[in-house]
Amino acid sequence: MADRLILGCGYVGREVAMRWLTQGDRVFAVTRSEDRAQELQSLGILPICWNWYQDFSGNGELPECSTVLISVSHAAQPHLPASETHVAGLNRLVNNSLGCCLRSAKWIYLSTTGVYGETGDSGWVDENSPCTPSRSGSVAAWAAEQWIQQRIPPLQRLILRPAGIYGPGRVPNWKSIRDATPLAIDPESYLNLVHVTDLAECIVEMADQTCQHELYCVSDGSPATRGEYYSFIAELGGWPQPVFSQDPSTLPTSSRKSGNKRVCSERLHRELSYCFQYPTYREGLKHVLREFLENDS
Repeated sequence: MADRLILGCGYVGREVAMRWLTQGDRVFAVTRSEDRAQELQSLGILPICWNWYQDFSGNGELPECSTVLISVSHAAQPHLPASETHVAGLNRLVNNSLGCCLRSAKWIYLSTTGVYGETGDSGWVDENSPCTPSRSGSVAAWAAEQWIQQRIPPLQRLILRPAGIYGPGRVPNWKSIRDATPLAIDPESYLNLVHVTDLAECIVEMADQTCQHELYCVSDGSPATRGEYYSFIAELGGWPQPVFSQDPSTLPTSSRKSGNKRVCSERLHRELSYCFQYPTYREGLKHVLREFLENDS
């Protein structure tokens, strides 16, 4: 049995927590909400109520943890510049009473492929590509990556850059496809994805092994154009083919700007024993969209 700590036990963190619980581990999770704490406790997770943007007031009576997973949202904070949001939380984590429980822990930080910034072409990026983040969440993640590299010993740190995470309850824009609402995106631009199940399984495996590297891109390795992706959703739902427009100012649905990059995750797939359950968006959407259609009927 191992003791694990998760900061940000949301969409991804909860998937990882349930896997650790299944294998007999004890899982502690930091959450800002009392209601969320009760929900986590009902699942067998031991909650710690704390907002890492504030000083810690708990007693911090935790055992020495073997793993700390940081999967906190990269959302902007009104009181901090983007480059300081996660850095401020990380500093509070190591400087309060929880920090002493993490002296020998393996730190796993969930960053984002958004750190590569806005690329104008459809070229490939990997762990060696330059990072030029522009969006606030990506700036926060990039600054946190640098903090991890400076503060955590090499053998105790692991940085993962997931592509777009989808899965149960999370398929963006499917209602727009159903309702034939124009999508303000370029259908020829690329979309990089990873199913939450595959991401969670990768984290669980990598937490307990000595990885060859300390940085990995995490995607299914099969980028698709947005046109292909949304057309497949329409096909599964039995709806008309999607309507695309590249003039967001005149449309009710506008896409966030995303670079037209393709993420190479060969390093991850080469080194892990785990084989992705959803190696492309097609397998993943067939599984996930069934839930939406059943609930929508």
